[in-house]
Amino acid sequence: RELAGFWNNALETRRESNGSKFTPAWSLENDGDGRWFGYGAAFRDRRASRTANGEFMIESEGDHVVRGIHTAGVFSHGLSTRHTGVLMSPRFVINSNTISVRALGRKARVRLVIENYPRGNGGIYPASALDRDQFGWIALDARYRKGQHAHLEFVTNLADRAHFAVDQIVTGDGLQPPLETTVPIAHLLQDKAPASVDQLVARYTQRLLQAVRSWQSGTASVDEIVYLDFFVRRGLLPTTTDALPKLAGLIKRYRELERQIPVPRRSPGVLETVAYDQPLFERGQHTRPGNPVPRRGLSLFDDRPFKTTDSGRLQLAAQTASAANPLTARVMVNRLWYHVFGQGLVATVDNFGHLGQRPSHPELLDHLAARFVSDGWSTKRMLKYLVTSRAFQQSSRAGESARQIDPTNRFLSHMPVRRLGADAIRDSILATSGQLDLKMYGPGVNVYYTTKTEGGGPKGPIDGDRRRSVYLSIRRNAHNPFLEAFDAPKPTTTRGRRDVTNVPAQSLTMLNDPFVIGQAAKWSEGLIGRQLEPVERVREMYARAFGRLPTAAESQATLEYVAELQKEHADTADGSKRRKLVWQDVAHALFCLKEFIYVE
Repeated sequence: RELAGFWNNALETRRESNGSKFTPAWSLENDGDGRWFGYGAAFRDRRASRTANGEFMIESEGDHVVRGIHTAGVFSHGLSTRHTGVLMSPRFVINSNTISVRALGRKARVRLVIENYPRGNGGIYPASALDRDQFGWIALDARYRKGQHAHLEFVTNLADRAHFAVDQIVTGDGLQPPLETTVPIAHLLQDKAPASVDQLVARYTQRLLQAVRSWQSGTASVDEIVYLDFFVRRGLLPTTTDALPKLAGLIKRYRELERQIPVPRRSPGVLETVAYDQPLFERGQHTRPGNPVPRRGLSLFDDRPFKTTDSGRLQLAAQTASAANPLTARVMVNRLWYHVFGQGLVATVDNFGHLGQRPSHPELLDHLAARFVSDGWSTKRMLKYLVTSRAFQQSSRAGESARQIDPTNRFLSHMPVRRLGADAIRDSILATSGQLDLKMYGPGVNVYYTTKTEGGGPKGPIDGDRRRSVYLSIRRNAHNPFLEAFDAPKPTTTRGRRDVTNVPAQSLTMLNDPFVIGQAAKWSEGLIGRQLEPVERVREMYARAFGRLPTAAESQATLEYVAELQKEHADTADGSKRRKLVWQDVAHALFCLKEFIYVE
């Protein structure tokens, strides 16, 4: 009787405390709240649907069939923990110090996403890992974000098995979460307290049978489910394959099928929920929102709002990729022209607006844009068309009349001399040394760096695992020093036109960078491994580095340099090592020639 009185008073006190300190936001155990959105294999459609009281999950392995019985809520693992998913709340304004969620999960997390910006990781946004098998309260500190728009996001981690579930969300001004009011003993306290041990045992038995029958019929209350779950989790009810022989075959078949569920590959994407028009921020200040701007494309071409209840991204993509769009194809072929010829038909590659320059050859730009569209927007076909053109095959040496009429070569009277981009220089060094790995696809290689800020990630090998530069990871806080010396753009914004500089640091990089020195050594190793006469070796090196044979003067000068190097390394006793050092220096010298990084 005293125990019953204690628990009745305690539960009533908890309910009063929760009622005075917290305001309900969403109750997913009642109807699933159709305003929430679920994505991924865990949710069959975009709307998050509720599961009833009594939900259970079959264990994927081991002797146990189930380990618990859950109250109602939204679950990602109703069929399998191999089903990944994302659950998102409606958009709301934060007006409390904390947002508390009642959830469970493994290898999953919940976070508060601010102003639809999904990249707020590393402690920027309130978040918590989900690592519990039973529902419990988690408080997210939102004090710093009050007054901002946000939504809650539950997501499974990148793992073979992960899951989450949620049933309630409340807001409050205290920093502690609500007190738990669903406890197993509550189901025993609904009638007069038992007067003896025998009556207590009978009460336990009667309440357990009642809970089982209610669960079987689908009418179980929250108290009954929590009471039943207490017995299941402690092994007081038959929940193993040995104790349930009639189910053994079904369980085995379920597990066989469940193991065949593929774990989906992940890629960045956009999730559609409820669309809304964004306000125009005065002078870009997000704390000074103006009038909402209807969802539409560039008003210069069509100022009519999109006819859609979704975000309008699909309509914007269709408008942008339309053959009728006057900009998309022209901007793209102009960038390809710049890539091939070193300057665009529109010199301001990144600006086709009022402040940009007019095209030097407008009819040619129109022709290329029309051909690009008719060829299915194929970048490869357009590049082939450009590099097989007569314009591309012109000499880089301007005649006297060209220097007078077209001194800046704006009208392509001759092919401009171009320096290779940073990526191409690095790849050329690897290819010339015989080290370039042409393998395609697969994960990127961690970048090699000398200095970084926090969050730069693990340091990669100096040769980038010999992969092409396109496979080097791009990290804002860690830059490859070799690529940086040759004007590789900072990964902070889109750059159609790269800077092209000619500064002493580039010559010093080719002379002293350990990557260049290392590749010269690799090239030398490959050369001395074959029995060739010095003159043959020189011819092969020129052919590999420059795509041509050396002139008689170049061959003679290189052989004289070899003779000087042999004297310089004469004190190296090991003949093989001496030959390697000699030809390494020759290889390094060829890397440093202007012709290696400039295309004429």
